[in-house]
Amino acid sequence: MTERGKASVLERLRQEMPALSGREARAARHLITNYPVAGLNTVAEFAEQSGVSTATILRLVKRLGFSVYADFQSALREHIEETLQAPLLRFGAPRGQERSAQFSFFDRFVEAMAGHLQALRESIPASEFEAVTALLADPKRDIHLLGGRYSSNLAHYCADLLTAVRSRVFSIGGQTQKWPQHLLDMGKGSVLLVFDVRRYQQDVIEFAHAASKRGATVILLSDNWQSPASRAANHVLSFPVASPSIFDVLTIGMALVEALVGSVANRLGDACKARIETLEELRVLFAPREAEFNRPKTTVNRGTR
Repeated sequence: MTERGKASVLERLRQEMPALSGREARAARHLITNYPVAGLNTVAEFAEQSGVSTATILRLVKRLGFSVYADFQSALREHIEETLQAPLLRFGAPRGQERSAQFSFFDRFVEAMAGHLQALRESIPASEFEAVTALLADPKRDIHLLGGRYSSNLAHYCADLLTAVRSRVFSIGGQTQKWPQHLLDMGKGSVLLVFDVRRYQQDVIEFAHAASKRGATVILLSDNWQSPASRAANHVLSFPVASPSIFDVLTIGMALVEALVGSVANRLGDACKARIETLEELRVLFAPREAEFNRPKTTVNRGTR
């Protein structure tokens, strides 16, 4: 099993889906819907719940790169352990003492981010990126963005950028009791862009499912282990969050957001240019006030009495 495959069984499932037979796809969909719990059952239980034979389950497991079912389950357990990690637990984790002695923390951090950017390029199929771009660039669709405790920073940033290039962009924030108001106007023409990274938020997951039930197209941006919100998602774009730090990072998620918005702007072309020109004209209205605010204050020397 490759390191990439070991890191994300769910991602491998999505990649292999188009090539699966009908019965294999049925088992794969059951696993995605009940991920990762369904795969932790015995082969017989997994097969019965999926409505397929045990032979089909074993063929699916091999397609995912596992020679035996036990290795497949080990990867799922590893997934659970990784998604439940908290910063405090990482203080006691080995950090590679020999490497730490040779390289500064900053060097190791920058090296990790550079590797993550390359991994991002390899892990997201071009067709999936373009499909998400097309949805976000469709002027007939209303775009809603939601994130969790930390990932909401990405959601708000993305909403701010998108608003400059297209209309009907709505950022969901504030108290969760107000979130249902955003569901009122969601329907088949709506797109919900969800940001959720480990340790995943149940309220964000439930909102994604509620939006999906109302007919909205759900796009999930999550880490390599993928939020359970993926069960409601039509499209999933994953990005690495691990780093030498005790904290997960949103650095690569930020890069993915900027790539998406840049792609949307390119797709909109002249319409985007005209909108930004209008925006710049409107900003001029506030320029004199900003100039006055930023002007250095001078003092008058009145002399002494």
